[in-house]
Amino acid sequence: MQGKIKEILGRLGFSSVGFVGAADLELGDWFASWLERGYQAGMGYMERNLELRRRPLAIQPGARSIICLAVPYKTAAPEGFTEPGRLISRYAWGRDYHEVIKKRLKPALALLAQEFEGFEGRVFVDSAPLPEKILAQKAGLGFIGKNSLLIHPEWGSYVFLAEIVCNLELESSGPVDSAGCGDCGLCLDFCPNSAIKPQGMVDANLCISYLTIEHQGPFSSTQAKATQGQLFGCDRCQDCCPYNAQVPDQPPDSPYAFAEKWRGLSFERVHSWTAAEFDQLKITSPLKRAGLEGLKRNAGG
Repeated sequence: MQGKIKEILGRLGFSSVGFVGAADLELGDWFASWLERGYQAGMGYMERNLELRRRPLAIQPGARSIICLAVPYKTAAPEGFTEPGRLISRYAWGRDYHEVIKKRLKPALALLAQEFEGFEGRVFVDSAPLPEKILAQKAGLGFIGKNSLLIHPEWGSYVFLAEIVCNLELESSGPVDSAGCGDCGLCLDFCPNSAIKPQGMVDANLCISYLTIEHQGPFSSTQAKATQGQLFGCDRCQDCCPYNAQVPDQPPDSPYAFAEKWRGLSFERVHSWTAAEFDQLKITSPLKRAGLEGLKRNAGG
């Protein structure tokens, strides 16, 4: 059954597929210690739906397993790799992965229903309180590094994660065979605000990605300084990772390739945007998450 599922998803372009069965989906209070430390910062939504984080199958009535997928997104840097590429985290150079992957996965549900009588499933792409990295690790798609990111054996941490929660009885693929991070701690050293803590935890209060994307409202003077000149997101803990050093670029026609509309981007240009201009620029872009006022704040205004 699992081989057939991989074949179907492979035809749709998903080459990294794993499975987590019901026996491995009682996750316990893995989230509690992170919350107790206040590392969620202003993300109050992380404090809700705790039962789903403990028992992910509860998100879909009748669910018995989860099919996990990893999608590579590393594309070539723009020519010169000057400010436009550095101001925006690599994952947001191109189209919004939520929309791209969900659209690609919609036909999968129909094909799986044709193949397996009575199949019912639901697709998720970073859109529900599912512990995606933990699930992907249990499915054998990689291991969770010290920077808290899933590290895939071929694509490093440059992967998007997605799930199909379904009613098929599937066995877990098992953990990937990996030495993990070992003694390497480069990500901890390269994080300018020391947001990465022991045991793979990240303190969002200090994280540039959180501050520039998720934080609501104006910055304090300390927060403004902590953004380190970033407009949207941060890749420092990925750029220094040895697992990412040899990750191949995806083809130039990848939906995640650097969009020309960001060429010449600068803080000055951001401050000049009108609401109408931003409405055009944000179409299919992850930058819409921060909003125009958030981006202007990040740009020093």
